[in-house]
Amino acid sequence: MKFFRVMMALAGVAMAEPHPRLLFPAEREAEVKARIAADPLAAEIQQEVVKRAERVLKERTCEYRIPDGKRLLSESRKALHHVLHCGWAWRTTGDARFRERVIRELDAACALKDWNPSHFLDTAEMATAVAIGYDWLHPALSAEQRKRYEDALLDKGLRALSRQHLKTAWWRGATNNWSQVCGTGMALAAEAVKEREPELCAELVRDGDELIAKCERFYLPDGAYPEGPGYWHYGTNYHILLLAARESLGQPVKVPAVLKGSGDFMMHVVGPTGVDFNFADGDAREAVPSPAQSWIATKFKDAAQAAHVRSLLEVSLKNGAGGGTTNEQRFFPLHLLWLPEAPDGKAGVALAARFEGEQSFVFLRDGWTPDAAWLAIKGGTGAASHGHLDAGSFVYEAGGRRWFHDLGKDNYNMPGYFGKQRWDYLRLTNFSHSTLVIGDQLQAAPEEGCPVSEIDRQGTASGTLVDLGRAYEGQAESVTRRAVLDAADGSVRMVDTIAKPAGPVRWAVVTQATPRIEGNTVILEDGGKRLLLTRHDQAGGRWEEYSLKPKTDGEQQNKGFRLLGFTAPAGDRVVLDVGWKLVE
Repeated sequence: MKFFRVMMALAGVAMAEPHPRLLFPAEREAEVKARIAADPLAAEIQQEVVKRAERVLKERTCEYRIPDGKRLLSESRKALHHVLHCGWAWRTTGDARFRERVIRELDAACALKDWNPSHFLDTAEMATAVAIGYDWLHPALSAEQRKRYEDALLDKGLRALSRQHLKTAWWRGATNNWSQVCGTGMALAAEAVKEREPELCAELVRDGDELIAKCERFYLPDGAYPEGPGYWHYGTNYHILLLAARESLGQPVKVPAVLKGSGDFMMHVVGPTGVDFNFADGDAREAVPSPAQSWIATKFKDAAQAAHVRSLLEVSLKNGAGGGTTNEQRFFPLHLLWLPEAPDGKAGVALAARFEGEQSFVFLRDGWTPDAAWLAIKGGTGAASHGHLDAGSFVYEAGGRRWFHDLGKDNYNMPGYFGKQRWDYLRLTNFSHSTLVIGDQLQAAPEEGCPVSEIDRQGTASGTLVDLGRAYEGQAESVTRRAVLDAADGSVRMVDTIAKPAGPVRWAVVTQATPRIEGNTVILEDGGKRLLLTRHDQAGGRWEEYSLKPKTDGEQQNKGFRLLGFTAPAGDRVVLDVGWKLVE
């Protein structure tokens, strides 16, 4: 029979395959239910999913709302959240209320005049919602319902792509998360209805496969994702959706080995407080693992990642979060397909890690406890997708507090945010990051990012050197930043060496702590704890507070944050030496 199917497929004849076939085929239902019964964490996740599905029963369906005049995206994500949660609840409990709620969502989505193809992310996410809902409910749908959902997937999704974007869309160049979302969304929709339009669907499935394969480059060479942890969850969840759908369809799957390294990156990028390093257009928030992390940990049988994912899930469920905001948690039920097993014994994880690539990083810590000291520092470039002028910037935690921060993104709808005015906005520049400003100038945004050196170890101390020369081209002959964390006490020493700067050099850190300046020392107080920040150089300049107030009212006003630092005069060789440690 398999040989017959292959021959018919080669002849261009679409063979009917049973539904459900995307991600959660019927033959896996017994296995999943057994896992829920046997694994206490899986049982907790199942309870959370059903509880959310109960709430969805009372919520509105998606509507044609474009509040910013551009994006239907929040409605597409709402539809996907509702379909996945109620669809899962029906598949695992048999409660007909959940099936009927999915049908209401599908009817609402398919009745929309379009899925806003001018902003194709919206179309891709809505197509994902309708494709999964149609597929998972297929055996319980009437012929009329099936046709209605197939028609919508074809006309509002696949043909919309063919009409507007198949050859010309910028995201087809595998440039950022759009490529992963749009490629996967269209491929899933095509797999769902391939019997209706075999030629069109075959082309779009092939197109999605090729596009996702190109997106492997985002993670090269060793796993760092250049757009930040938040966008890692977005792009990688869609990336994994297509790989997992291939597996559920019994098709050959090439799993990029670099995804294991990316799972490691997502462990190290989270600080001891459970908040990640929100570089680029990111938001500082409690780290909640996404199903993509579960899939990677399971696929590579990685005990450390399994322990990390399970631990974060346990914490988030205990705290009542269970997956972040509605938009972020829409994939949450899929953990139950891919949840890694609890590892035997305690998995060892390195205290230091280095990641190269377009955005390069070093992570240093003195332990994996909630009160550990942790330094995350980056090289890279503002030229990366969603990048800021933040080469050399860092965040630091100790004693259960984040002492030095990254402010994160600003309002995407501000004029030119992704265009010519990008560096007009304070949060996106080196003037608001914990890095250097030379001669009152912006950093450069080189095509090739600033590298970080191999981690070197001396006794209990581990360190790295960030070569910032490319970011300050034309502003100095050379610029380096060396950072060392001593695991004996969690203290950090940072030494910047600037050869022939074209102007004064400003050193600064972003903090929410209350400062008290005493000569060469700043005492920071936060939550009843103190951090001592001390200069050890003689380069000149005094500690002072700089303004974080932006030029326009439309920007984030940065209330609650302070920018502390000093400005040293120019010279042939300027050395800035600053250390800090938590004190009793």
